[in-house]
Amino acid sequence: MNRTDVLIAIAELARTGGGAEPEDAISQLAIIIDGLELSNSGSEHVMEMLLRIAACLWNLQQERMRL
Repeated sequence: MNRTDVLIAIAELARTGGGAEPEDAISQLAIIIDGLELSNSGSEHVMEMLLRIAACLWNLQQERMRL
């Protein structure tokens, strides 16, 4: 999948209600990060990107809880 296809798939999932709740998305990202083989080239960069996404979801979850 190229980036455009990924964005279209994300938008379609969101439109149809197929997106995960932030808590579930954070858990899923934690599973993915845990399974990364850090000895592979570039995996530290991927881990950093996934952690930033998880932090974004965490912030969204915290904001939802305050409302």
